[in-house]
Amino acid sequence: MLGQVSPMSIIHVGHIKSSCEKRFSSLVDVSDIHAASVDDKEVHFLSRSLAAFSIAELAKVDDRLAAESVVDEQDDDGIDAFYFDREEHICYVIQSKWVKSGNGSIDVGSVLKFSQGVTHLLSGNDTFLGPKLRKKTSEIQDVLADSRATFVLVICYTGQQPLSAEAMKPLDELLAELNDEEELVSLRVLRQKELHRVVAQHALGESVDFSIMLHEYGVVREPYRSYYGQVDAADIVLWSRFGDHLYDKNIRGFKGSTDVNDGIVSTIKNNPENLLYFNNGITILCSQLDKQPLGGKSRTSGVFDCKGASVVNGAQTVGSIIAALTTTPPVSAPPSRVMVRLISLQDCPQNFGVDLTRAANTQNRIEKRDFAALDEQQGRLRTDLLLSLQKEYVYRTGDKPPSPDSGCTLDEATVALACAQTDVSFAMTSKREVSKLYEDIKQAPYTILFNSSTTPLRLWRSVEVMRAVDVYLKQAHLSLEGKSRLIAIHGNRVVLYLVFRQLGATILNESIVDVAPEMAKIRDAVANTLGKLVTKATEMFPTAYPSNLFKNITKCKALINALDGDGW
Repeated sequence: MLGQVSPMSIIHVGHIKSSCEKRFSSLVDVSDIHAASVDDKEVHFLSRSLAAFSIAELAKVDDRLAAESVVDEQDDDGIDAFYFDREEHICYVIQSKWVKSGNGSIDVGSVLKFSQGVTHLLSGNDTFLGPKLRKKTSEIQDVLADSRATFVLVICYTGQQPLSAEAMKPLDELLAELNDEEELVSLRVLRQKELHRVVAQHALGESVDFSIMLHEYGVVREPYRSYYGQVDAADIVLWSRFGDHLYDKNIRGFKGSTDVNDGIVSTIKNNPENLLYFNNGITILCSQLDKQPLGGKSRTSGVFDCKGASVVNGAQTVGSIIAALTTTPPVSAPPSRVMVRLISLQDCPQNFGVDLTRAANTQNRIEKRDFAALDEQQGRLRTDLLLSLQKEYVYRTGDKPPSPDSGCTLDEATVALACAQTDVSFAMTSKREVSKLYEDIKQAPYTILFNSSTTPLRLWRSVEVMRAVDVYLKQAHLSLEGKSRLIAIHGNRVVLYLVFRQLGATILNESIVDVAPEMAKIRDAVANTLGKLVTKATEMFPTAYPSNLFKNITKCKALINALDGDGW
């Protein structure tokens, strides 16, 4: 109960404090703190260290980078740390509070201030943001311009109690307002229990030792001993007790919810029998690796004792399996298996483990778009564009993209052709998840864009229109601020779709040889369309975050219908 502090709680706060001091005393800046007492200054330091601690844990970055993310100050608009993971397209926004007694949580006023700061941040309104956060303007602009970006809001504090219902209410309302057809913003609450668990895992530093059963396994004896085979996904869940120690020798730990990881989770839940075939597997280095006598010489199954184990490739697979199979309610799908490779370091050269880890994590990943290279229509278009228009067309990953004047790429062609369709759904897909357009080269939507009637002239003119629209929209960014600027950024494919509706009938008419007069109209068409779109979007969806708004087919159709109703 509030007001009663257990001795263990005080001990746990002490452990968290020691960890923060050890990790961040020389990294977190407190030069702006002019507290009345030493205790007050210590609380400010610990609160900032706790924000850095949370960034380091969630984003899996080193302590120095985490400390640099701290933006806590007197006028910080409720935001104590900000970090954008460009590789994973995840932005972390933190509010932290050091509760010295270990009792209580964060008050309603602080949560309201944080919610307000997040709203200001996402609306592109930096007027109210603190000076430290405003120094990260370029990072803020990058994340707001990233249509794939998601946001993790983090409330962290050293109190035992959960957030009160009154404190959760504004956070729930904020999430409901920002999240639309897809989850743009999620919430993580790290209180004393979760924070101490991380401290304990780091402090233990013990060897990761476990036994693993390989089914249908094989062995490589020379030059370095290793075993490979299938492992039941349910067995991997048991590894969760080791936390991040499981990935100590890996380049990165488990990143949580990402496009790739969500795909693994979906396979486990919906098509578990495919995991073995769809996944590249897991590689584990062991300082000592021994096979138990059980099973004798049979290769049907074998139990292996792994000591000093570390997952050096497949961290995302391991984390996703654990996430999928520890959900509430639990997954009821049939069991699934994944390929696992065990490598003993007992007789390996000194740097073999480091070299293997680096090599295993630098392989090129196959993207959905790469399968389009198998479609004969792509080869035909490449030849036709060259012979008919003397333009290069690059559709295979790894080939050097041509200069804008001399040709275009498959990515450009796909988006342009999608936005030139009469159905706005194609334009929305190109904005929301362009890989969906390549998902199956045997059926729609891919076959609607690329088929025997797709001519080189229509493709090239579509690309030219898209490029012109993008140029004029980028120019518009310079004169716009706040939400208007974000609408210009995230509404780019709706604007392109509407410009095609206005000018496409002529520009894409292959019987018309000279389309230069129509191309010259694009600048005014963009300006007119964008102006009306900003007005209508602000009027109809005043609180919607533009990134989500322009991925929502229902709302975009409503916007377009409203514009049509105005006779624009």
